[in-house]
Amino acid sequence: MDLKIVLAIVLFLSPFGIEGLPNGLSFDYYSKSCPQVEKIVRDAMNSKVASDPKTPAAILRLVFHDCQVGGCDGSVLLDIKDKKHDAEFDSPKNFGIRNRELIDEIKTKIEKVCPQKVSCADTLVLAARDGVAIAGGPTIKVPLGRKDTTTPHTREEADKGLPRNNVDLTKALQVFFQEVGITLEEVVAIIGAHTLGKTHCDGLKERLYLNSTKLPPGNEAEFVKYLKKTCPEGGPNQFTTTLDLDPTPQSFDNKYYVNVLNGHGLISLDAEIARDPRSVDIVKKFAKDQEAFFQVFSSAFVKISTLAVLTGNEGIVRKKCSVLN
Repeated sequence: MDLKIVLAIVLFLSPFGIEGLPNGLSFDYYSKSCPQVEKIVRDAMNSKVASDPKTPAAILRLVFHDCQVGGCDGSVLLDIKDKKHDAEFDSPKNFGIRNRELIDEIKTKIEKVCPQKVSCADTLVLAARDGVAIAGGPTIKVPLGRKDTTTPHTREEADKGLPRNNVDLTKALQVFFQEVGITLEEVVAIIGAHTLGKTHCDGLKERLYLNSTKLPPGNEAEFVKYLKKTCPEGGPNQFTTTLDLDPTPQSFDNKYYVNVLNGHGLISLDAEIARDPRSVDIVKKFAKDQEAFFQVFSSAFVKISTLAVLTGNEGIVRKKCSVLN
């Protein structure tokens, strides 16, 4: 999971929870029109993860990037070839995004059984949900009924909407308290999505070379020394060298919290939540109680995946996720 996810999640979280879903969404939306859809997505994800265990991290990042630019409307999946239109996906802040084609593959399977019934936006949310579960995380019940955008978002929107690498906890919590309706626990749980995946050396520049925080002798200071050797300032492999975000990067578990408490948080925000008095007790709780982490993460995931959705006649159901109908 890329650190760019984190602030965007905080910035764009929906102010309502399970009891206050957007009009048009429901937990049984496809019970009559496509009752097989969840099994189709789950089987496809199981098959893909068996051959590529990194898939859950990729799809989780993909759904977050979709939701943080204009809402959860399948826009990030569009492959726009118009030279006059700089597509959302062209933003450098989408560097490293992969597996978009998997959602098209799953949608093709769905179309054979339920033509023009299930949106790409819903397909992506279901795939991300199932990826978390397949990786060992919670099975999250998500509402469905999203429609796809008819207007592709632009690179400019993505450049503005996706956060920079220098997000810190103070800024994230400031936005959280002012603008969104999730709990502090949910913010810390969403940061715990770093239990999956990797980051590039380029994503560590702020922590290693632009951060004025002076660390006392100990595990974290030694870990920073190791990171600087692995990712030297101005080194030639900033975009090719990768580091695991936690010791079990293909498993959705609470080892991330244990790791950051031991001073081995990879990015600045990881390190901060383990020493900031506003978050450290929650980090300790999740490090001890994986089920508590799963429960809070599930609640936050539902809120994220219902952000600024299109429903009813506000959008369409695309036949293929990478192109407009």
